[in-house]
Amino acid sequence: MAASDAPTPALGLREAKRRQAMGQIQRVALDLFDAHGYAAVTVEQIAAAAHVAPRSVYRYFGTKDGILLTQPEDDDMVAVLAGAVGHQDLLDSVRALVPLFTSEEFADPAGYWARVMHYVRTVPELARAFAVGALEIADGLGAAQATARGLAPDDLVTRVRARAVVGALAAAVGDWYAHPEGGPGEHAARMAERMHRGLDALTEPAVGPEPGSERVREA
Repeated sequence: MAASDAPTPALGLREAKRRQAMGQIQRVALDLFDAHGYAAVTVEQIAAAAHVAPRSVYRYFGTKDGILLTQPEDDDMVAVLAGAVGHQDLLDSVRALVPLFTSEEFADPAGYWARVMHYVRTVPELARAFAVGALEIADGLGAAQATARGLAPDDLVTRVRARAVVGALAAAVGDWYAHPEGGPGEHAARMAERMHRGLDALTEPAVGPEPGSERVREA
């Protein structure tokens, strides 16, 4: 879930090199975005600063927004999630996996992922691409669970539930980066709590004034 220079022992040499190259391009791109603003930086400038050809950037990421939103570990994450779903309720499956996707590095309010999420929150085209990516992950999980249960991969109820679960996680993660809590050494636990709160919202009744109440009308 984070860019890293260290090859993963389980990976083949070619894949390890690919992930290292992608991580280097991403870090260079973030530095350029921070210095000049997202809109002002071109793929060609990123490639030059990373000492690669522009075609390499496009081969790895497809588009400029993909530089921030396409992570080398995405396939691993989706495979872990898809392998965990089955006959167990999807919400319970994802809740049990929250600790696998929270770490001090991932939850660091000043770290790599916080920098990425800053642009996701503030650049409309990135926000849209992030939402599309979340839907694709959700539909993949929904199809995996539906198939495991002997249903059609596009079963409506399963797909809706999968989109709701992934949407809750995405909202919780975005909320964490906008409003982080705790001090050093506490961030991972606090982020996990925030993600569980997001998942809890799917089953808890809504709170607040009833529609049509005096308070709502005054607002």
